[in-house]
Order: sequence, then C-alpha cells, then structure tokens
Amino acid sequence: MKKALRRTGFIAFALLLAAAGFAIPGKQTANAANNGLALKPLMGWSSYSMQVYSGNSAWINETQIKAQSDAMHANLQSHGYNYINVDAGWNGGIDGYGRPVPSSTLYPGGFAALINYVHANGQKFGLYMIPGISPQAYTADLPIYGAAAGCSMQDIAAQPLTTADYWNLGYKINFANPCAQSYINSIADLFATWGVDFVKFDSVTPGSGHNDTSIDARGDVAAWSQALSAHNIWFEISWALDHDYVDTWKQYANGWRVDWDVECYCANTALTTWANIARLFPDAATWWRDAGPGGWNDFDSLNVGNGAMDGLTQDERRTAMSLWAMSSAQLYTGNDLTNLDAFGLSLLTNDEVIAVNQAGRPAHPVSTASNQQAWYANNGDGSYTVGLYNLGGSAATVNVNWSDIGLNGAATVRDLWSHSDLGTFNTGYSSVNLPAHASRLLKVTAAGGSVTANDDDTGIKYTGAWQRSYSRGLGDYGDDVHYTQTNNDAFEYGFQGTGIDLVTEKDASQGNIDIYVDNVFKQTVSTYNATRLAQQTVYSITGLANGPHTLKAVKKSGTFMLVDKLQFSVPAPILVNDSDPGISYTGTWTTSSARGYGDYQDDVRYTQTNNDYFQYAFNGTGIELVTEKDSSQGNIDIYVDNVFKQTVNTYNATRLAAQTVYGIGGLASGSHTLKAVKKSGTYMLLDQLRVKTSQKQYNDTDAGISYTGSWSLNGNRGFGDFNNDVHFTQTNNDYFQFAFTGTGVEMITEKDVSQGNVDIYVDNVLQTTVNTANPTRLTNQVVYKATGLTSGSHTLKAVKKSGTYMLLDSIRVTP
Repeated sequence: MKKALRRTGFIAFALLLAAAGFAIPGKQTANAANNGLALKPLMGWSSYSMQVYSGNSAWINETQIKAQSDAMHANLQSHGYNYINVDAGWNGGIDGYGRPVPSSTLYPGGFAALINYVHANGQKFGLYMIPGISPQAYTADLPIYGAAAGCSMQDIAAQPLTTADYWNLGYKINFANPCAQSYINSIADLFATWGVDFVKFDSVTPGSGHNDTSIDARGDVAAWSQALSAHNIWFEISWALDHDYVDTWKQYANGWRVDWDVECYCANTALTTWANIARLFPDAATWWRDAGPGGWNDFDSLNVGNGAMDGLTQDERRTAMSLWAMSSAQLYTGNDLTNLDAFGLSLLTNDEVIAVNQAGRPAHPVSTASNQQAWYANNGDGSYTVGLYNLGGSAATVNVNWSDIGLNGAATVRDLWSHSDLGTFNTGYSSVNLPAHASRLLKVTAAGGSVTANDDDTGIKYTGAWQRSYSRGLGDYGDDVHYTQTNNDAFEYGFQGTGIDLVTEKDASQGNIDIYVDNVFKQTVSTYNATRLAQQTVYSITGLANGPHTLKAVKKSGTFMLVDKLQFSVPAPILVNDSDPGISYTGTWTTSSARGYGDYQDDVRYTQTNNDYFQYAFNGTGIELVTEKDSSQGNIDIYVDNVFKQTVNTYNATRLAAQTVYGIGGLASGSHTLKAVKKSGTYMLLDQLRVKTSQKQYNDTDAGISYTGSWSLNGNRGFGDFNNDVHFTQTNNDYFQFAFTGTGVEMITEKDVSQGNVDIYVDNVLQTTVNTANPTRLTNQVVYKATGLTSGSHTLKAVKKSGTYMLLDSIRVTP
C-alpha cells in the first residue's frame, strides 16, 4: 500500500469514472476483447519504472520520450517492440470541459508533435488515466463537450460524493446518467485527435488494494471500453485485479494487471527485486487460462535490460524474461532504452523467445508443490514450450517427464536461449544443478507418438456458454472437464498431425454431437450411456495428411456435452542422412566421417566453395535442415520448390553439432524440393534432413510384422537405427511379411558388407531383388520403395537370398 501511494506524486490530475452500481446497458456496451486489437500480446516500453527510479516526476519530458523512442527504433523495433507508453504525470490540468490537457512544461513543443514524432518512428503512443472526475471539474460544474443540454459535471457525479480511486483523488461517476458516457466519449474523442493508440487505466477495482465493491470501477471500465473501442485504442486495466471478476475484465479490456507494481521503489538503486518477480509465478498459475486473443495477462514492466540497475542477477533476469514469454504476458520493458547492456539486449531481442510470447499459448505448471518447477504449453503442432525453474535459494535439479505434459513418445529438445539442439530424449529431460533462481527455456518436439490436450488447453476455442468443472473425482483426465447445456454450442481445435481422438464422458445425461474435420461434416456421435463412463473415445480419425487440421464438435442433444481431452497423432519425421543417395550435390562436396562431434550417423558432407549447393526431392508437408554451427560456417540461401525463402546464418563462436538451422511446415501434402546454396564462410556442411510426412513408420518390433524362420532382435545397437534396434536372420529363405493399408510402402534396413540380396514381393507378386551390401555400414537406408498402389489393403514380403545377414529396421507406409 505504501508503495502504491507513492504514485500520487506523479498524478497531477485524476480524471475518474466510478460506477454507481454494476448496471451497464447491454446494447451500449462495447466488447474491447473483440475490438480487433490484442490478437497477440503487446510489445513495447512504459515510462513508470524509470519515473520511480529517477525520483523525478519530470522524467517523462519531451526530450526523454523522444530519446526512448529513438532507442527503441534503433535496437528493439525490428524484433516487434512498437509501443511507447507514457505513465502518470503527463497532464497539466483540465480544459473547460473537464478533459485533461498535456503539461506545457514537460512538452513545450506540443503534445501532438511528440505523438507525431513517435508515430514517425513507426511506433504507437500510449497514455495513462484513472477513474472518476476531478474535484476541480466538479466544483466548477463544467459542461460536457458534445453532450446534450443540461449535462454537466455535477449531473454525473455519484451522490453523496464518494472516492473513485485508491488515492482518493477524484469523485465517482453515476453511469446511470447517460451524460456520464458522453463525458468519457469526449475524452476518448480528444485522445483520438491527438493520435493516442493505447490507454492504461489504473486503480481499477475490485483490485488495486480494494478487493471488494466499496469503490467498484467496473462501470468505469465498461464506459471507457465503449469509448476507446470506437477509435481502435488499446485498453489496458490495472492493478492487482481481483480474479473473481475476471469475466468482466475479459469482456471489456485488452489486458489486465494481475499484481502490484513490479518496481521496488528504491530510487537510484534498483528498478525491481527478485521477490517482486518470484511472486508472479503463483499469479501466472492462477490466470493462465484467462489469456488469449483479444486480452492478455499483464505482469507489469519487464526490467531486465539495464544490468545492475535492474536489481537482478543475470540468472534472475533470464528467468523473468522466460516467465513473461511463456505466460504470453504483455511484453513491455520499463528500462532506460538508451542504456541497455549487452546481456539485457540479448534477452530482449532473442527472437526464438519472443516467438514463444507472441504465439499466445500461456504456460502452466506441472506442480507448484516445490520450488523446483516445470511449466509447459502445448503448441498444438506436436511441440511444447517447457520452462524449468529453480525458485529456491540454492542449486537444484529440475526435471520434466513427458508423461506429465501429455506427450507419449520420444522428443527432441532445443534450448531457446542458447539456440542449440540438445538431442532426443525418450521419457523426459533434466537440468542438473540449476543455480538458484535460474531457469531453462526449451522447445520440446514430439519425435513420433501422440500429444494430449486437456480440456483447459488454451488452444481449444469454446463458443457458447461453456463452463469448467474441476476436482470431480470421476476419473477424468486432469480431473476436470468443460461442459455446456446449450445446443449448438461448439468447440474447435487446431492441430498438426495425422489423426485425432475426442475423449469425453458417456452418461445418461449426454446426447449427440456433430463432428467436423477441416470444416467438413464427418458424423454424429452419441455420448449417451445408461451409466457414467469416464475417458471414452467417442470419435477418432486417422490417415490425415501430416499437416494443419481442425476438429470441431457441436452439441446437438442431451442435457450436457462434455470435453475431457483431445489426443492427436504426430508421426516421426523421416531422417535422411547426408549420405542418402536421394540428395543431389552440385560442386566440390566431400564426406567427413567418424568426426566424433555428435553428428547424425557420425558424418557430414561439406564444401568450401561459394555457390555450391545440394538439392533434395521429398514427399511430405515440411522439412528441416540440420547441420553444424561453428565459427568457420557462414550464410546459406534456402529455396523450397525453387522459390527463395531466406538466408540462414550457420555461424556460432563455438561448435554446435546437429543444429536445426531451417525448417518449414504446412506445405501441401505432395512432392517438394529443398535447395541450399553456400554463400559465405569457410565451410558449408550438411548433416541430416528431417522430412515431415503423412507416412507412418512401423518399428521392426511392431506386432503387425510376421517373422518366419530364425529371426532375432538386436537392441541398443547405437548405430542410428530407428528406435535403436533391428531384427535379423542368418538363414536364407527366412522372410517377414507385413499387411498394411495405403498407397505406398518402404522397407528400411542397414546396408553393410555382411548383407546380401533380398527378394521383394507386394501382394504376393515378386517385384525385384534388392542388394543390401555396402563396403561400410549405412543405417536407416530405404532399400525398396513402392508408390502408386491402389488405396486399400496390401502385403509386403521380403525374403533373404544371400549374404551373412538380412536385417529389418522399419517399414514406412504412405496413406
């Protein structure tokens, strides 16, 4: 409370709206969350932290704001930052209609000229306001600009006179009087003529130190929302808002502050403290479900850019940036942008981390039972953002288990801060000996298997009167469901994969649901059952092209429709080594083997000649280029289907093997080409390509493969086999057979000096004899491929004819 009171030193004028009651005419209420703004979290800068740090209410003068705008333009704007928001203290009084006027002392060149300067830098401009009307305007009984005759300040003040804000600076407004909305409209109209793009509306209650309705600014919020929406002005409300009223905040605002000021109010010493960062973790765990396009959680200024002045260690600064990013919180800094240190600039401009924030998938914790916490967000494309946080005071290990985040199968892990791929992990990942207050921010991508989205996943869009029921104790996944009682209510979920299951409850209170996939009606499913059955798969589809899809379900009958979870299939990518014969190399390329650096299959191809290139034709919906990053590497131009896409930089001060330097997804399912051209650096390397395909890969251990003869399993070989194992036989005429449904099939095995010939049959007809011999061992080799089969059921049979061994690694089927 004491700290919040210090803000009064920056408030020269309090223009306040306060509701006489929570009575807002529905037809006149604008929905700020649907005003076309805030489709992604805001990125920018706010002045208040530096106002507090400097201890100078005049810090927000014209010269300073221009300097901050110029610094943003030079250093941050190319990364997405574009709001310059001026906090409390900008105004110098009121005009003859009770509207605020800018301080001529702070802005001698004129406020409109300052806003134009910011706009000329390609940025947006924001201002600060609070609820109510000023005592000065009330005492003078000033008229309301543009209002009907008889509208004045004393007409709209709530009687008896009551405070409208935390600091007792102004009087509440009676919004039952139509003149009240006219007054708010007149201010919003004035702001629009100045070119204002954003309004921070502070001291909103319930919240702001008054978590009851003794002041109650909900009427103010509704009125300002309506007035600002008419001008497409972003509406942000503050501070420490009461979560019990979150539906109101979501209805009217584009963002809402969830806690007290982040500043430590230690002038000329620090901007914030670790304690003020740490307290936001419980807030994030409470509010994460409420954020989404149209409105986002606001954690206050992210002060991580000014070095020691921030009041945080480097680990704490990185942890703060990770929390803001993972939570999709409004991403605005309060630092002095003219004095960013190198580390702070690297935090604020890490584009992979910024992309996490802008993706709009707020994370939540696996558990908050200890100070070692794993947080995650399901991105809907087979990947997760995972944060490992050590909130304790000493070093500790922090783990994440794939099963705890809904991932079934192995996954690749990428460190978003170091821009490095860490490898493939089967069941989870551990950050050992993580220092106090430190964190890791990871991208975890399914390498096959399935992904589960709980009913409260922020990627599920509910339309209608849905509610969440939790702690049911009925065996639901996550012990919760979403439900509706209204026919034609629906949900929709976007995912990337080859199939999806809808899992819900069956019960006597349930009825019919219409199912749509990619906006095409599929069927009506019944969720009725005489007795309750939890976690029932009521709809399933497979064989979709490996790419983006949508599932939509619409309630048609029954008392309730419930959603428990969704589970979608993510096929493993096809791994193509640099030695694959399908890769065409043009120029002076050379193979380097047995390097011992962690390359896929321990080899790479390289060239030293600019404009040398490789090209690869593939069938699928996406591809990734994996190579080494090193100080000897440079730029590579990337082409897909002969269209230039981008130049990627493979330089790094130290060697990083097996790094994904380019990836593309969402291609039309079919044939494509990838081309990469060396442009600079001493070397260009290729290690591996990963192809995203609709094909399904079956390991040699799959129960559908029938082995005849003396076959054995050889596991944990460490040679790069699919799932690290093979089946083998040494007996001629031994064979395997596999029944499948699709239009194509591939046999994948090892080539080696010990291998020989294999006869291939499709549908019991001999197709060819393939030679699997090679002077050196090559794993994961496609030795036979059939395409263009009639869609339907087929069999693949392979018979050993010569050589010491015949091996099977895996089989891939094209739907």
